[in-house]
Order: sequence, then C-alpha cells, then structure tokens
Amino acid sequence: MSIGAVSGMVQSGLLAQLVADNTATQTQLDKLTQQSASGQVADTYGGLGNTAYVSIDLRPQMAQVTAWQQNITTATTQLDTTQSVLGQLESIASTFSSDALGADMTTSTGATALAAQAQDALQQVAGLLNTQSNGQYDFAGTDSANPPISTANLATFTNAAGAQVSGLGTSAGSTALVDSLVTLATTADFAYPGSSASDTTPTALLTPTGQGQNVATAFVAGQNSYATQSGSGTTGSYVRDLIAGLAGLAGLSSTTANESTLQSYGSAVSQLLQGAATAITTEEAGFGQVQSDLTTQSTGLSDTLTSLTTQVSSVENVNMTATATALSQVQTQLQASYQLIAGLKSLSLTDYL
Repeated sequence: MSIGAVSGMVQSGLLAQLVADNTATQTQLDKLTQQSASGQVADTYGGLGNTAYVSIDLRPQMAQVTAWQQNITTATTQLDTTQSVLGQLESIASTFSSDALGADMTTSTGATALAAQAQDALQQVAGLLNTQSNGQYDFAGTDSANPPISTANLATFTNAAGAQVSGLGTSAGSTALVDSLVTLATTADFAYPGSSASDTTPTALLTPTGQGQNVATAFVAGQNSYATQSGSGTTGSYVRDLIAGLAGLAGLSSTTANESTLQSYGSAVSQLLQGAATAITTEEAGFGQVQSDLTTQSTGLSDTLTSLTTQVSSVENVNMTATATALSQVQTQLQASYQLIAGLKSLSLTDYL
C-alpha cells in the first residue's frame, strides 16, 4: 500500500473523529447556551433525567401551599372587614345603652328625640350587616351572594315593636315590655337567608387554609360565632338584641309615659343593649384569635413553600456561575476543534508518525 493511500486513510479516520467530537461539543454548547439564557436545566421533565421525580412530586405540593396562602389572604381581608363592622356595632350598642339611661329618658320630648336617633341607628346597623368584601356579603351565611338584611322586613319589625312600645305605662311594666320585644326579635324575619340562620356552621363557606384546616369566611347575621348569650333577657343573638333594643327606643316617638316609667323602661333597654355590646366584644376576641392563628399558619406555609422551592430549584435550575464558566470553556474547545479540522488537510503522514 502506498504512503499516499495510508495518509488518506489516516486523514479520513482522524477527520471523522474530529467531526464527531465537534458535533458533540456543539451540542454541549447549545445546551449550555439555552441553560444560560433560561436559568433552567431543561424545559421538560424528560430533560431532567433521573431527578425529574423531584419536580413531579413537589410541584403539586407547591401549588397546593400557594392556594392555601391565597385563601388565608382572602380570609384575613374578610375578617378585617368583619372586625371593623363588629367594632361599629359595639359602639352603637354601648352608646345607646348609655343614652337609654340619660337625660333624654326623663321627658317625652327627650324620648322622642332619642327615638329618631335610634331609628337612624337601625338603618346604620342594617347597612353594616350588609357589608361586602371580596364580592360576598360577610354576614349572609351560605347565601353570601345576597344581602342578609332586608330593610323592608326590618321596617316591619320596627313598626311591630313600636306598636308594643306605644302602650308603655298603660298595659305592661317596663321589664315585661322589653321581654316581649326580645320574644318578638327572637323569631323576627329581618335576617336573611332564613335557611342559613338555622345552620350551626355554614359549611359551604368554610375556606381551606391547610391540610384538614378550614376557616369561615362569612357569618350568619343573627347567629353568634363565639359569644354565648342565654336567659330570658336575651334572644341569644347580639344582632337581634341590638335591633330589639334600638327598635324599642325608636318606638318611644309615640309614647306618653311619665318620667318614672320612661326611666324604668330605659334601664331595661339599656341592660339589653349592654348585653349585646358585651357579646360583640367577645366576638371580636374570638375573631382576633382566628386572625392570629391565620398569621401563624401563613408563616408556616411560607417556610414550607421556601423549602419546597429550594428542593425543586436544586433540580430544575442551573448554577449560573458554573454554567457561564463551562460555556466559556466549551466555546474555546469548539473554536479549537474548528481549527484542527481546517488544518487537517495540510498535515502529511509524517505528521501522524
């Protein structure tokens, strides 16, 4: 075999090897370039190789934790609104509890002025209980798409209460009259939805905030969540007690009772309203504890999400510093490969031996 033939065979074999190496290097360069641009090892699970199971297992957990965090944010916003409403209801109850014992209850003229204020307060209470947050009525129970208080039904109840109060001092004692207002308010149909009012827990409105953990994001007007009220002097509901007391004062516009009767009646109404104020304070404390628990839970979920994200990142994301270094080295290697291929034709057999 001639030297030229041998030289051709050697050159051909070496060229094939160089081209193969060059192709492999180009593939590696493309991969590193893509990783450098995206910061990710691959854009498919298949590209992660035998570590793909980490992403497949943990990403659904990350999505679930994120959903719980969003629910907590929503619940916290609604509880903030609820607390604001409760604070205003407590203020109304306390104010009129004091007013019922004040100078206005010493004359029919003063009582008439107080009655007008109580009538306005009833409208304010209705507006507060019809408060919305995040697109739902916070005191409407499972029927959160509709306002819980019907102003027409509230007016009907107020008129019925006024009819009873008009007989103050002529038909029944003050305490008995307030007791009759409590009885009337206990079953009064001013709160909606009627079906939700009898629910112990409106489960349709329980929002998941963790594994097996839920928090109520809407409450039923007329149904206490944390305060317990019992006995003959209460409806068992701070909302109903508040409305009964205010309606009892609003009805004074038509009374002709004497000073002694007015003061006795005012004392009985004041006690009813003060009971409502105390119950509302207990409600605020209960909701405050829920808010505190949600804050703690949110912190724990954030820690969990950080841990899961770190684990997934270690599989899916590249070390940008190491990638940049490798990219530079491969670029140099590829350039050298091109130079070798280009210079191969100028080599003789002697150069191989």
